[in-house]
Amino acid sequence: MAPQGKIKARRRAVAGLVVTVLLVAVLLFAVFPTRSWLAQRKETAAAEQELADLKAERATTNAAQDKLKTDEYIEQTAKDDFGYVNPGEELYPILPAATDPIGLPEGWPFTGVERVFGAR
Repeated sequence: MAPQGKIKARRRAVAGLVVTVLLVAVLLFAVFPTRSWLAQRKETAAAEQELADLKAERATTNAAQDKLKTDEYIEQTAKDDFGYVNPGEELYPILPAATDPIGLPEGWPFTGVERVFGAR
């Protein structure tokens, strides 16, 4: 009986070793690559989203650039920002309305305060 018990124990050990090797093989060839693949898919999706955002931003920038090149925009900017007019036109600058003094008490030692706060 002793030799048969050793054979059964040896078979159990071999079966356990085979199961362990199969489990390690499954982990090495299925689980770990799958995790890497899923991480790569996530990174690819993030990169594709960033690319789409950059393309949209570029389209907006190109549209703004095309607008800057139009004669109407150049003329309007020259009139609004620089005060230029076309020949035959007249420019009448309109000054802001005068503001009331803020009413500081007589003898106030700081004379420039009203000017700083926009009062005359």
